[in-house]
Amino acid sequence: MTSKREASKSYRERTARGGVYLITNTLNGRYLIGHAADIASVTNRFQFAVTMGSAVDPRMRDDWQALGASAFMLTILEELDQQPNQSRAAFLDDLAALEGMLCADRDASQSY
Repeated sequence: MTSKREASKSYRERTARGGVYLITNTLNGRYLIGHAADIASVTNRFQFAVTMGSAVDPRMRDDWQALGASAFMLTILEELDQQPNQSRAAFLDDLAALEGMLCADRDASQSY
């Protein structure tokens, strides 16, 4: 059994795994693209929203309520590990730049 101190140290030293995600409305093709420093939290948030029947993002609320959660799909487009000497702000900047590159390939008129 690990002590609180060891568990706390282990948590602080873990490598952050961020990424860019895509939530797609499979019925009308509209989408929401975003990035997060903890990509696992996005997956958990999406699953919770599906279970609870609440929209993941307010911009999707009308379609979510009209079409239901089953009309939406989450896809992780890219994952990125935070470098040991990289600040959180720099990591978020990298994720935002990656999101921008992935957005360039999509039809902006279909974005939420």
